[in-house]
Amino acid sequence: MTTNTTTATAAATVDLATIEKLAIEKLNKSAAKSDLDALIMGARRSMLLIDVSGSMAEAIRSGGRKIDALRGVVKSLREECPVPTAAFGMNHGHVVLVESVPEPQASTPMAAAIEFAQREGANHAVIVTDGQPDSEGATFAAARSFGGPIDVFYVGDGNDRGAQFAKELAALTGGTANLADLGKPKELQGKITLLLGDGGL
Repeated sequence: MTTNTTTATAAATVDLATIEKLAIEKLNKSAAKSDLDALIMGARRSMLLIDVSGSMAEAIRSGGRKIDALRGVVKSLREECPVPTAAFGMNHGHVVLVESVPEPQASTPMAAAIEFAQREGANHAVIVTDGQPDSEGATFAAARSFGGPIDVFYVGDGNDRGAQFAKELAALTGGTANLADLGKPKELQGKITLLLGDGGL
């Protein structure tokens, strides 16, 4: 009787140990899959959206034009982090991918820029702009459907409507609003680089 009881107890112990081992292995595999899924789903696919509307031809306090200062920032930024860059405001409101910053022209179709980034597969956008969009309502609507954070760098007076709009747009998407000084290009480049995280598309 004692032998049977001992054998049964030993068998139960072995079964329990096996079950625990299998459970741990399953848990580890599940955790690894969850981590991988989170990594894939959470990957930041960034796009830089730059305002090349007519007002970007204006001068900055330190001398030179806004567009030329921005051109230098984008060139250095892309050498360090080759993020896809789209210009908006050129060719009568078109939005296009660019390798270098074009000359300023036309208006500020920010809604179209956000929609363009979404179509290209971005889930994070960094906008550099010096003014208000052609349509605030359309821009807010595009931002709501974008599905990711939009960080805005506003080049201008920090107390005007453009700056307030930048804050509202960023807050709507869980992004940040920043007052950009094109007279300090290295500082601006560094801030944008930090926001890009693990890269572009």
